[in-house]
Amino acid sequence: MQDASDAVNAYLTSRFGFGLEQLLADATGGRHPAALAGSVAVVCDPVGSVDYEDGGGSALYQGLLTIEGVIYRFRCSVFTDAGGARFLESVGTLETVQWGVRLVVPNAPRSLSG
Repeated sequence: MQDASDAVNAYLTSRFGFGLEQLLADATGGRHPAALAGSVAVVCDPVGSVDYEDGGGSALYQGLLTIEGVIYRFRCSVFTDAGGARFLESVGTLETVQWGVRLVVPNAPRSLSG
């Protein structure tokens, strides 16, 4: 069975042209591509950090990722090197919290005869 992060990554890559790693790295840095508006939303908060002797550091985030109405809870770790470049270290948790199906049924055509 495919891990949730593998399935989400495959969907994001095929639908939007970039993967889960890039999405979470951008979102934790406060960036959200305009092309995702209405389809993908990420809200997250920092929950811990570690500074390293070489000037880099790691920050732990948790939040919610919503893709086409399906909501996932996630935790991830982002490394920032001494030069300021950011890299997703790991996705510790990615689990489905809520999902549903919406079905739009058009109105039946009205009869033209009275």
